[in-house]
Amino acid sequence: MLWLRKSKKGFTLIELMVVVAIIGILALLGLRLYAGQQEKAKNAIIKANAGTIQTLIQAELADRSADDVWGGTSDIDDLFEKSGIFNPITNLAQDTNGDGATAGDVYVKAYDVDDNEAEEDIVYFKINGTGADGETDVYDDNALTARR
Repeated sequence: MLWLRKSKKGFTLIELMVVVAIIGILALLGLRLYAGQQEKAKNAIIKANAGTIQTLIQAELADRSADDVWGGTSDIDDLFEKSGIFNPITNLAQDTNGDGATAGDVYVKAYDVDDNEAEEDIVYFKINGTGADGETDVYDDNALTARR
């Protein structure tokens, strides 16, 4: 009559609940880390986009004056359109100079010899992007620059 004996193998309900609780805590920690990594990745894309625009402006400055590259807004917008960059937040192509207020947008500002924003007598450009949080720039005070 050995087959009538109850087997003592297996886990108790308490042991299973402890394991499920531990797995839940680890999953929550992993999600927090994952969300932080997503924002860092988007900011890295914004920095790469700003670098692309800087390179295009610098290439244009080799052949044209800074005033011609700025050209009001149409010429600078043409550079954005040709760049093929995408906003990592909206997943839309950015084909114009950003306003600095939209998360993920790259924007360019022109400056004169006295470090004032300018529309003419431009000496150099500062290129930056609005971070994934929509409030801070991806480059603090050290925005990318392009000058002749």
